[in-house]
Amino acid sequence: RELVGGRDVADGGTALRDAVSMSIDHLRAEGKKDKKVLLVVTDGNDTASVGITLEKLVEKAQKSGVLIYTIGILGEEDKREAKKAQRAMDSLTKASGGAAYYPDSASEVEAVADQVANDIRNQYVIAYSPANQELDGTYRTIKVSAGARFTVRTRSGYYATPDDTPRRRTGS
Repeated sequence: RELVGGRDVADGGTALRDAVSMSIDHLRAEGKKDKKVLLVVTDGNDTASVGITLEKLVEKAQKSGVLIYTIGILGEEDKREAKKAQRAMDSLTKASGGAAYYPDSASEVEAVADQVANDIRNQYVIAYSPANQELDGTYRTIKVSAGARFTVRTRSGYYATPDDTPRRRTGS
């Protein structure tokens, strides 16, 4: 870290995609509970990942069963980079069934984290059995609706493989 213009600034690269990928692996291997959630607080800019592309990470998130939530603290310095980071976080969280939040300042992170915790506690599990039972490896989209009174969020779909069959899905 270094002091730049009176601010404490982290110096160096951010391997966000690599870190999320390794965290998914760890949760799947070591997690003791059925529900596995990853909360990532980040500026969203990946400047150092070498192990996985965004597209492969989104696919991994879809297959993992891990809900990914992000709290994106987007910088105002480079709007183009901020938009790129926001698109990446939105893709990742939507694919997993989680959500992305973008507080206006770092001072709001705690309140957003409390909101995420409340969201996680108020989820439910539904069962789903597809009409097409063939495990052909294709990607199949899911759309769940529950009327105007409820907000439904699920992962965007699943891969029809033996390790990603739609046995249990979470939503909120």
